[in-house]
Amino acid sequence: MLEIEKLYQKTRVRLDEISPSMCLAKWLQVTLHLHTGHNHSCHHPLTHQTPLSELKTDPSALHNTTFKKKLQVDMKAGRRPKECGYCWNIEDLGPQYISDRVIKSAMSWARHDLQRVVDLPAHGNINPTYVEVSFSNVCNFKCSYCTANFSTGWKEDLRKHGPYATGAGAQTMDILPEEDNPYIDAFWKWWPDLVQTLRVFRITGGEPLLSKNTFQIMEDIAAHPRPEMELAINSNLGVSDASFQRFLRLATDLTRHRKIKRLSLYTSVDAWGPRAEYIRNGLDFRRFQKNVEAFLQSTANTGVIFMVTFNALSPTSFLDLLRYVKDINARYPRTNDPLIHDGPAIDVDVSYLREPRYQSVQILPPSYRRHLEEMISYMKAWPFCPEIPEGFGIHEIQKLERTLAWMEHELPESELRDRRRNFYLFFSEHDRRRGTDFLKAFPEMEEFWHLCRNS
Repeated sequence: MLEIEKLYQKTRVRLDEISPSMCLAKWLQVTLHLHTGHNHSCHHPLTHQTPLSELKTDPSALHNTTFKKKLQVDMKAGRRPKECGYCWNIEDLGPQYISDRVIKSAMSWARHDLQRVVDLPAHGNINPTYVEVSFSNVCNFKCSYCTANFSTGWKEDLRKHGPYATGAGAQTMDILPEEDNPYIDAFWKWWPDLVQTLRVFRITGGEPLLSKNTFQIMEDIAAHPRPEMELAINSNLGVSDASFQRFLRLATDLTRHRKIKRLSLYTSVDAWGPRAEYIRNGLDFRRFQKNVEAFLQSTANTGVIFMVTFNALSPTSFLDLLRYVKDINARYPRTNDPLIHDGPAIDVDVSYLREPRYQSVQILPPSYRRHLEEMISYMKAWPFCPEIPEGFGIHEIQKLERTLAWMEHELPESELRDRRRNFYLFFSEHDRRRGTDFLKAFPEMEEFWHLCRNS
């Protein structure tokens, strides 16, 4: 048995000894959407509002909300919070599937603090060890499954053309500017205390390289090194050359002078080449590749994580993306521990898309499952080990396996027809608004396209 599998098994046993619904991420991980005043722990549940009244006396209420503390009590008591359905769906498939409840709790930023969480009194405050923060929704991309809440590109699309018949991309929350934002003000008040115990700090978006606060964070750490902290930054890698080069200079300084423990670059890609460009409208795939490799070449002790939102448009070209990952990893060997990522590499982190439902893999005919089976076979043929540093880790394979298992869950016929009809309605309108051509990008999906049109 691989060491990582042993770690997952040990972690699941330790969690279940506390309660069968225990997850350390609810205490130790938080994503702060400061442009909306929302947060969630972990990233799978829907966000909830951070009351401004709670921030007045304690800026750590950005994380320690009354709402979240109630969920923590439920978890310790063995009750499943409804908002954590992503993991319950996986666990209910059978004990052979590992949910993110276990994977996250096994991470180095979480597992070492299990006793601290156990000892924390009910409704007590805690500083998280893993923090993600979004300062702004400014983004130059219009990804097919995104919304105006996280992309100004989407907001402009809706302003210019009006709403989609499917309701896609709608703005559902008030967006706050970066200037005079009480949540950002609270964050900077909390930062001096928060940074003392942080193991991982990650900046998300919008597009973080379009936010002045991203560069302020990097410059602050350059001036006040945090050699025990891992820094992670999201980017679509589609910003101007000037912005990317500014980021690259700071990243090179932080890593080559060991001012942080490690720097990870998170970037999203869901398919290969023109198909990826179609899904992530605004993407220049060759430029994307160029910037990935420039980052790996220029920095030290870094890694790139491909965040994959596996959707109905992913299966037919995803194997090509895996081949690319294997090639890059052969040129930039990684460490023996895929949980820590001490060496330059690309890691593939697959999550299956749930919303909008008409873009999920569950709407595809059963014949499309062979694509995932081929991917899984390919990854298993190249298992990561010291002798095969370009191979794939068990955690990467398992996430694709559970996506296949979820894909095989059959929908009621009426719901399947509705989802397919909306798929056609959305992408027909997508083509009209954005000057794209679905069948040109996905000629192999022509039969499915007509099936959806006639649903």
